[in-house]
Amino acid sequence: MENIKLLIVDDVEDNRLVLRAICRKLDGFEIFEAVDGQDAVEKCEALRPHIVLMDIMMPRLDGFQASKLIKERYPDTIIMAVTAVIDPKMEENMAAIGVAAYLRKPIDKDLIRLKLQSYAGALLIGGRENKPLNNTTAINPFSNEIRNFKTVFDIRSIEGIMDFGVWLLVRFECTNTTVCTNVDMIIELLYELLYIEIKNNAIVTITIEESFDEVFIHATLPKKAQIDQKIDHLIRGLGDSCIINENMVAFRVGIITAKSSESKGCTPPPEVRAITKKQEQSVPQSKPVEKVNDTRSIGAEEQQVLRESFVHKITAKEYVESIDDDAFGEVSDLREAAREWTSWLHTLKEEGTEENFRHFTNEVLEVYYNAISALYEFSGLAYALIALSSLIKANAEVLVQDDAKRASTLQFLEYFKNDLSSWVEHVFELQDTQDIHYLDGSFFSSCMQIESIMTGIEVDLGEEGEIEFF
Repeated sequence: MENIKLLIVDDVEDNRLVLRAICRKLDGFEIFEAVDGQDAVEKCEALRPHIVLMDIMMPRLDGFQASKLIKERYPDTIIMAVTAVIDPKMEENMAAIGVAAYLRKPIDKDLIRLKLQSYAGALLIGGRENKPLNNTTAINPFSNEIRNFKTVFDIRSIEGIMDFGVWLLVRFECTNTTVCTNVDMIIELLYELLYIEIKNNAIVTITIEESFDEVFIHATLPKKAQIDQKIDHLIRGLGDSCIINENMVAFRVGIITAKSSESKGCTPPPEVRAITKKQEQSVPQSKPVEKVNDTRSIGAEEQQVLRESFVHKITAKEYVESIDDDAFGEVSDLREAAREWTSWLHTLKEEGTEENFRHFTNEVLEVYYNAISALYEFSGLAYALIALSSLIKANAEVLVQDDAKRASTLQFLEYFKNDLSSWVEHVFELQDTQDIHYLDGSFFSSCMQIESIMTGIEVDLGEEGEIEFF
């Protein structure tokens, strides 16, 4: 294999340019581009790329549909989803079709290079030998029943983390058809924990121990771990397969081959008790019912999005001064999308067909999502938009069949659009708001109310519902 063929898929040209600029510094990569999901499928047929960086929200064919087709036709292709917000349902669906990793916007240049080099190294190298140490004294906090060897990595550089990532990916056959979301998250969490220390010339030892069913990973940190929001999100995502305290982090991963149909190689055993807080179960998408006779509480991911909107305050004037002039092209897209939104609401009132509801999500909500994602700062709003788009697509048939639900939904969609227009005006034009996130809670609340209308399931915001949004 001479070069790794990398296909960058995004319908926004500026996003493709940014990713190309980051990736062109990688040795041994040949870079190609696709402008949407359909183009990606066609390019995969022609080029047979080894790795695909796949945007999610795109016209013609979205990232999920394109990824599914590509993995069905070319199962060895590694797909890395690029998204501003990872919706729990979307993550579940993407994992089910074999997406190997996620890259979160805004893009961390070093992290994306690390992941790409790790997967490329796994493709090119194909594995390493374990080092027998004749030491059965377990250092991991999960189990004392380990085999009579250890694998040791002395991490002295970012390249050292990459070498460890290569070993881990090959060990769990993540370059094949196995779903290895947890393995990818382990690599990313170690990167986040070790990056600064390695840059400051610290040496970190990662020790691998194994039983016949599991692999245990243990790292002693140079100093007390600083848990920010991103690290906390990764820890919660790993759930009981991760333990972290002041100066130690440990993981366990089940050993399942790519041919197994059980846990897809990376599902942690349920009985382990972690020091960290357990990951809360995401709420499955509700099926339509005739009457509102049930209530669901917002899940952990939704709670986190709500909280993040109120962590970092920044005035509109400060924010506008900090962004590039090119960003105002996205603002122009938002204004045009607002006009399209109004036009589609009229169409949906007159011709509320399933096809028209799907056109509305593709031609309006996806435009908003792409523009908001390009502005990077507004993950809460991006989450609301992608959740709303998925919700409408999933319940289009209900909206067609139930006149009352359709009318109420369209009314709330009009409120949502008016809030968005007001937000654009006060943040980018008048620049008079003291917090650019002042409407995030309102957007999220509107999505919850629309969900209640469509599904017949009331959404209990709990303590988050008591936040004063205005």
